[in-house]
Amino acid sequence: MMANEIRRHVFVTGAGGGIGAAVAARFAHTGDSVTLCDLSPERALAVAKSLGDGKGNILHVSGDISRREDMSRMREEAESASGPVDILVNNAGIFPDGLVVNVTDSEWDSIMGVNLKGTFLATQTFVRGMIDRKKGWIVNLASVDGKTPGPGNSVYSASKAAVISFTQSMAREAAPYGVFVNAVAPGWVATPNVTKGERWKEAVKKIPLGRLAEPSEIADVIAFLCSKEARYIVGETINVNGGLFMD
Repeated sequence: MMANEIRRHVFVTGAGGGIGAAVAARFAHTGDSVTLCDLSPERALAVAKSLGDGKGNILHVSGDISRREDMSRMREEAESASGPVDILVNNAGIFPDGLVVNVTDSEWDSIMGVNLKGTFLATQTFVRGMIDRKKGWIVNLASVDGKTPGPGNSVYSASKAAVISFTQSMAREAAPYGVFVNAVAPGWVATPNVTKGERWKEAVKKIPLGRLAEPSEIADVIAFLCSKEARYIVGETINVNGGLFMD
């Protein structure tokens, strides 16, 4: 962090691994204060310990982002320790796949609860303070599946398409108050949940760059959207997929 820059407080959901952990590391290593939020306190603590030698102040909280009382508690814990949240990264998400005819009510509720309601609740929890201070950044994690849905991904695709729409509407509400809301739509990323299976081996053949993304490459785009270089970008969903999908 440059001497004339002010340390910001970054709250990252789903920070216990994968893209979320990479986002937390990206901001921590440039000197920002970071609160890692995860459903699993063990995962959040493990990532926090790994970032202990960074330049930022590291805090971890745990709870269910689809529950309003959990989000309120985690906000209080985070802001009591590190001050108001300046940047919210809505990264947490789940990806159970299955054909429409096989999706249960419980699976629907879980996917929509985390991917969509969790994004809504976290945004609502923090955006009020950002609007009052006339400063803030929110980056939502969408997905290439929210733009190019396919068989077996119906509910997940619907949740991510809704995140894109929510991002656009929220951006229009927040931009007049100096709060920037955008989204990132990754494709196939080399996270443990992806590489433990076999589907990626076929998928990578369709990616012009011929490889999966590294979590840090998604984090770099998120960091850019929270920088002064992105000060005229509002309501966009940036594709980060190696050319798999272009629009």
